[in-house]
Amino acid sequence: MTTEPLEEPVDVNDPELFGSLEGDDVPATVQEAFEGRRGVHLLDGDVGQVRREALEHDWHAVTLDTAGTEDRDGFVGALSEAFDLSGLGAGSWDVLDQHLRALDLDEPNGLLICWDGWGSFADADPDSFEMAIEIFQDACIAWQYDKFQAAVLLVGEGPETDLPTW
Repeated sequence: MTTEPLEEPVDVNDPELFGSLEGDDVPATVQEAFEGRRGVHLLDGDVGQVRREALEHDWHAVTLDTAGTEDRDGFVGALSEAFDLSGLGAGSWDVLDQHLRALDLDEPNGLLICWDGWGSFADADPDSFEMAIEIFQDACIAWQYDKFQAAVLLVGEGPETDLPTW
């Protein structure tokens, strides 16, 4: 998975931004994965089982590890590494959002992000953690709007949150 460095802000209303997936072009196995659950959730179960289901349904499974991350820059570095996002650097949250929305993920597969170490990041920098959650939620909504299936699962222990349980 790679992205091209962004020279200018992405126009989120550009019809070519997310590819041309139409509902009929997305295989049923991709759409039916995880009983239709999408978005950002706390994982209450075995991450290995969820990863296996993702692979069975032709989804990409990516691990985002922020264990030991104490701030926004550490989060961006971990995300950049997990997705091979060259050029992400220390840009704004908007730049991060644009990079996520412009991921090249070999259509029409889905994407499962298993976020390990989220709890230590949430404890160390609650404001940045909340922004990261918002960025992931927005990306999942944008991807779903464009017929791309995605879910972000927070794996392991962390502070109390109002996110739904998977």
